[in-house]
Parts: sequence; C-alpha cells; structure tokens
Amino acid sequence: MALPAFTLHVVDVFADTPLAGNPLAVIIADRLPDSELRQAIARETNLSETTFLGPCADPDGAWSVRIHTPSEELPFAGHPVLGTAWVIRERLLDDRPRALLLRTGKGPVAVGFEGDGADALVWLQAPEAEFEDLPVAELEGLVDDAFLSGPLPGVVGHNGPTMMLVSAADAAALADPLTDLNALTALLRRTGRSGILMAAPLGSEGEQPGWEVRVFFLAGTLREDPATGSAAALFGDVLRHNGQTGACVLRQGLAMQRPSRLYLRIPDQGPIAVGGQVQPVWSGRNG
Repeated sequence: MALPAFTLHVVDVFADTPLAGNPLAVIIADRLPDSELRQAIARETNLSETTFLGPCADPDGAWSVRIHTPSEELPFAGHPVLGTAWVIRERLLDDRPRALLLRTGKGPVAVGFEGDGADALVWLQAPEAEFEDLPVAELEGLVDDAFLSGPLPGVVGHNGPTMMLVSAADAAALADPLTDLNALTALLRRTGRSGILMAAPLGSEGEQPGWEVRVFFLAGTLREDPATGSAAALFGDVLRHNGQTGACVLRQGLAMQRPSRLYLRIPDQGPIAVGGQVQPVWSGRNG
C-alpha cells in the first residue's frame, strides 16, 4: 500500500501542559486518503482519534475534517475538532483568525479562540444532541452501585458518538467504577453505543461548579479516554436539563496520569460550548 505524502502533527487537547490531556494526531495531505487508508493510519497511530484534512479551506471558507478512531470513522468528536482547529490556525494560517468553521459529519462546527499559541483557550459550539432515558437496570452488576442512583438521572445521549451518562454523589466512587468490563463491553456492542461517561461532583473549582468524570469507550476493546469533548457537551446538556447553567469545569484523565481540564459554557438555550487548551507535542513528514 503506497502512502501519500503528508504532514503529521501530534497535539495534546484539554491540557495546560504537554504530555497531559488527550493526544490527537492530525494528518494534513494534498490528497485526502480514501476511507480504507485513513482507517489503517488511525490504527497505526492507535490514539483515541486521528483526523485528516487538506492544506486549504473549502471554497466557502470552511475546513472539511474526517475523524477516525482505531476502529471506525466518527461524524463528530470534541477533542479532535478542537485540536484540529488549533493546528489549522497555528500551523497553516498566518493571520491567526479568532474563529474557524470546521465541516464534520454532523455539519459545520464553529470554533473560537481566546489568546494565541499553547495559552489559547479554544471553544467549540457543540452540535445539537438527542437524548433518551437510560434503563439503569441494564448496568446492574456492570458498574459500582453508586452510579445506579446518582444525583442526575441516567441518560443516553447522541451527538456523533452515542454515550451513556451516569453519576454518583461521591467522587470516591470513580476510583474503581467498573465491576464487569466484559459484560459492559458486550452491552455496548449489543446496543451500538460508543461508551459511558461516569461523573461525580467536586464542589467548586475556583468560582465554577466542578465535576470529575471518567469516560470508557469501545474501540475494538474497552478503553479509557483521558478527555472527551463530545461527551462533555452531552453532560452539559444533562446539567442544563437539571437546572444548572453558566460556567462549569470538568476534570478527567486523573486515573490515567493524563490530567485534563474541560470547560463548559451552558446557556439557558442554544449550543453548549466546550473549551480547553491545546499543547503542541511534535510534528513531522512521512517519506
């Protein structure tokens, strides 16, 4: 299989320092690889997501991006959109615009920037989500019992990935939240869901309400994700439905030694905004 020439950027998303947060591989090629080759490259990087785009925007000014996990293509995912937008702005453009539009499988996603370089706070406007009630009885024996009757009702949300979202009253429940990994994997495969977000309140992070979250997702096998923007957006919608609006911060990745910080802006109505910093790690060209 012949590989086209491309540039590869690896960045850490939702991280305030390199080698934290969620790593992302961004492939920039003059000729976009076909679906089979993109999937093979994503398996090679073996990161939670790898994105692919061309060196120029589309004629309408939007940037088309394709997002792959090691096992499948996704229509939308949060940390790949933020990281890819940062790479476009910092590595491909000279004028450092304050906003970009990325075209995803869920439609156009607006991304804004506050600041420059690794200190910039990057924000995306999440696509509209769909929800249904989660029969928590499905999770009996699969997760810690604390998540079967948490402070927020269990739901299934879809904004690209399809995630179960559950909560516990005490963050201590997140130390060892899964009781049967094989049964949980079987449930995800049977239902076609992508994974599960498990949350517990932290009180306040400075002036903002805070939650600690862990996210487990299916990519061949069950894996933990150090920072998950799409699931954070779904969680923001859950918080809004339960009366919480304004600013919120999520901590993720602590158990993986990949500390991540995700910021939410939850308006009374309209899109949830998810923000974080992006740290460059390394860049190179193949061949």
